Amino acid sequence: ALLSLVLPGQRLAITLGDQTLFEAVLAALGLPRGWRMRLARAFGSAPMLEAALADLANPPRNSQLSGPVALLVLDGDAEGLAAHIAEGMEEAGLSASGGRSPADIARRLIEKAQLRSVRLSDDAFSALKGFLDIDVALSDATAALEKFAADAGLSLGPALENFAARAKAIEAHGLSSAQIRYDAAFGRPLDYYTGLVFEIAVHGGDRPLVGGGRYDRLLTLLGAKKPIPGVGFSVWLDRIEALREAAQ
Repeated sequence: ALLSLVLPGQRLAITLGDQTLFEAVLAALGLPRGWRMRLARAFGSAPMLEAALADLANPPRNSQLSGPVALLVLDGDAEGLAAHIAEGMEEAGLSASGGRSPADIARRLIEKAQLRSVRLSDDAFSALKGFLDIDVALSDATAALEKFAADAGLSLGPALENFAARAKAIEAHGLSSAQIRYDAAFGRPLDYYTGLVFEIAVHGGDRPLVGGGRYDRLLTLLGAKKPIPGVGFSVWLDRIEALREAAQ
């Protein structure tokens, strides 16, 4: 509403995405934690998401590990692998205080091996791609998501229920649903976003004027002991002013 007043005559386009829904789809498809984390981190960055999906479709088979490390990784023996790494670091005169601990290195090596071992079924991969292809007016989004879930045989639980309630609340504020689209593949390429995300731009423009969303993960990344709910947005005042000047 404020942007419409500041930019009279400009047709604005609002895009919504939902990190929680995306993560709910990943969980419903039965993807292991490592893959869910990688795809969630890539959400909002088309190149990263495409690369992750390519690896998921054709996991790299080659591993540069050999000897005892390879065997410990194959067995998933995190404790034994961490001890082996710590011994090797000590022999090489390396200190763990300046970087990742042996336990962190062991966990990551095992996680990478698990990622390589995943083989997603054709039906599951098709369902994931089908979800990401959803791009509809907000007024049609809940029905589109319900149809997707039914066709794929997935339960999206509270994530879909909350999305539907939120969509109704947004429309109840009198915002034109023709201006608002839900794009299932849309996210904010920052690791702390956790729920609804949005972007406002001039219709047909490629640069956002406003962007933000829910980021319940932000304060834990900054050191908080437990998740603290947060919402916010950024405004590109220079872009808005440039549009105002161009219209005068």
